Amino acid sequence: MNATISLPQNNTTLESITLFHHPVLYALALYALFLIIVGTVGNLLTIIILFRPNLRKHATMRYLIAVAVADLCSLYSWNFNLFYKHLINPYQNDLEDASIASCRFVSFFAFVSLQLSSWYLTLVSFDRCLNIHFLFWHRKFGQPKYVIFILLLVTVVIVLINSHLLFLNGYQQSNCIPFEKRTCVVCYARVNDPYYIFPKWEKIHVLIYNLIPFSIMFLSNCFIIRRSILSTIVRTSSLDTKQRLRRSYRQRKQRQLTYLLLIVTILFVLLTTPVMIYNVFLRNHLVARKPLKYIVHGVLLSMQFTSHAINFFVYCYGASKFRLELNEFFTNSIRKRPQ
Repeated sequence: MNATISLPQNNTTLESITLFHHPVLYALALYALFLIIVGTVGNLLTIIILFRPNLRKHATMRYLIAVAVADLCSLYSWNFNLFYKHLINPYQNDLEDASIASCRFVSFFAFVSLQLSSWYLTLVSFDRCLNIHFLFWHRKFGQPKYVIFILLLVTVVIVLINSHLLFLNGYQQSNCIPFEKRTCVVCYARVNDPYYIFPKWEKIHVLIYNLIPFSIMFLSNCFIIRRSILSTIVRTSSLDTKQRLRRSYRQRKQRQLTYLLLIVTILFVLLTTPVMIYNVFLRNHLVARKPLKYIVHGVLLSMQFTSHAINFFVYCYGASKFRLELNEFFTNSIRKRPQ
């Protein structure tokens, strides 16, 4: 079901605007709001718990704090736009359509936050891999100043790679008279290049956000798993009971962290890859098939941002130390409440 708004005859740019009303679009918009709420609470709790003294002393936890911050930021880009477009704005405008400034800032913020989340997660696996392979790595590069330096370096690189969006993305249509829905702003395109973002820049985004990080995470985790398996079959006959118990405890903790990272990595790939494939190969082929295009895109975006909203629950499920710190945090918070 759709409704058509006719424009004045002197607007030669567009003769009519079609609004699409579909139950699936409304459901996806509500789910987007649900992800924002759940993801915000989950990521904030993750940051608070990982900042506790018993956890933040580990380099891995510092990287996971950065992941949670990037995940939190990513929820307020395209995800919020899905809710705004179909449940708030009566003319189904995108947030980016308000002005050239909003077009450039929202697109820049969206791409940067997603890529940073992916690369911060990659640093977790890569750091653990190097820590296992090189004995000096943890003692030297596990220090807070080095972790901060590496995070800042990755952040600066990602920001610079996407900086063109702040200057080149979007344009103001000429000979266009704004009317109700119309803002005369065309985002994710340039005057002489309608494919500037989709699919051109999106192809690069797929490499930066998905393919390269996944390849590094996959190789790092394979190496970690291999070393973990080898460590379990090392001869321990020369060790006394206490030494065997200590080694067994350390190995159990290492395996738990390895399994946790594997779950996070697998969920990231499964939930984010479909929308990447759609934006690069299918998006421009569904232009004439609306509202199917909006429904497919909304479903895939919901899958993608689910990946950035559920890590808190993965940590609760797969990390006993995280659960203990979370329980202690809530216990202390309840005790400190005034009677």
